[in-house]
Amino acid sequence: MNNKLNNNETGFTFIEMIVSVTLFVLVMLAATQIFQIVVDGQRSALASQNLQENMRYALEMMSKEIRMAQRSDTSCGGTTNNKVYNEIEDQDFDEFYFKNKDGECVKYYVDNNRLKIIRDDGTVKTAFVTPDEIKITGLEFYILDNNISTQNQFQPNVTILIKVEARKSGTMHKQAMTIQTTISSRYYE
Repeated sequence: MNNKLNNNETGFTFIEMIVSVTLFVLVMLAATQIFQIVVDGQRSALASQNLQENMRYALEMMSKEIRMAQRSDTSCGGTTNNKVYNEIEDQDFDEFYFKNKDGECVKYYVDNNRLKIIRDDGTVKTAFVTPDEIKITGLEFYILDNNISTQNQFQPNVTILIKVEARKSGTMHKQAMTIQTTISSRYYE
């Protein structure tokens, strides 16, 4: 009788199993990383879109009122007589004053890193223009207005420069942008 070993047995050796498991783990890690990159990109895009939509709303609201501003007198605190637009300059956050079409004294400024508005027609009303998710990091107004002693030489306008970022601190999806717009007054004497 011949006691030969049969070497035709099917199955995996230990080394083949280790190589297979290693390759499987590497493929899964690569797939997970690609998925994470896609999710992070999606979150960044959504954060940017949210920031743009909120700022678009705020600037649209501001521009409608600023466009209809009237030449002010000294009744509005912080304003100069015979000018449509006035400001108080600061290092990072300017304050902007004018008299709106309804005769209310209006002030735009930054409070707790949010854009805020005050309207005063004898009764002071305040409201935030930007939501809590938006952080204002810079606000500047560049005013082109006639001198106090002159008649209208040119149409008054204001350029608004706002630096904003999403408030979610500590996240890798932090979005920041600078937005600028110029608004011309429709006030005619």
